Amino acid sequence: MNYRNRCYKNIVATKWKYTHSLSEEEYKLFAKVSKKRFKDILPDDKAAKIIDVACGAGHFLYFLQKEGYENAQGVDLSEEQLEVARKMGIHHLQMVDLFKYLPKHPQSFDMIFASDIIEHLKKDEVMRFLDLIYQSLKMGGKVFIATLNVHSLLGASTVFNEFTHEQGFTPRSLAQILRVGNFEDVVVYGAKPIIHDFRSTIRAELWWCIKKILKLYVIIERGTGRGLWKYGDIFEPIIFAIAKKPQKV
Repeated sequence: MNYRNRCYKNIVATKWKYTHSLSEEEYKLFAKVSKKRFKDILPDDKAAKIIDVACGAGHFLYFLQKEGYENAQGVDLSEEQLEVARKMGIHHLQMVDLFKYLPKHPQSFDMIFASDIIEHLKKDEVMRFLDLIYQSLKMGGKVFIATLNVHSLLGASTVFNEFTHEQGFTPRSLAQILRVGNFEDVVVYGAKPIIHDFRSTIRAELWWCIKKILKLYVIIERGTGRGLWKYGDIFEPIIFAIAKKPQKV
């Protein structure tokens, strides 16, 4: 058994139960935050065909199903995590390797979500993964990717936060590989704190202050560029990317 299969087989018992409560309250809070965070990127059509690849314990699917997306489904290699998702009432789940599943569904999906997966892949696997996503999307379909931002203050350490992580991404490298994969309208942005209660309000205000300090540090360290290059630094610890498959290829 290789290291990936060995880690994924017991990931709830060996990791998740130490980092997540996996309670109904956790899922409800995730859905509450996600409604504010993702409301502008989700399809208007509640019948849109959406898949969450490497869906884990189904947090995002829980949110989608609460929002009424009737054709949202998920695939993952971990039966242990999928069982947690089923106990939360999440349906349309399959235990299958995404590299085997996606080739069987060409031009099938309106939107593909890939959260916390590409950092687990080697570089050649990342490009193959993006090619499979491209092939599985309908014309004009969108991909959404979430991953760790190694450009953040403690970003380098996040690569080693999980044994199966293979690499880290910056906003620039994430945008680059999506363009190499023939996606268009690529947008990368940081996962800013979402205000949903008093404590989150304080956190958001403190983060705004810290972000200003980090930007000032970068200016002092590297200069302003003065038209020679573009920065567009993103300091949030998690970055999102959304991109579109062209209407015509």
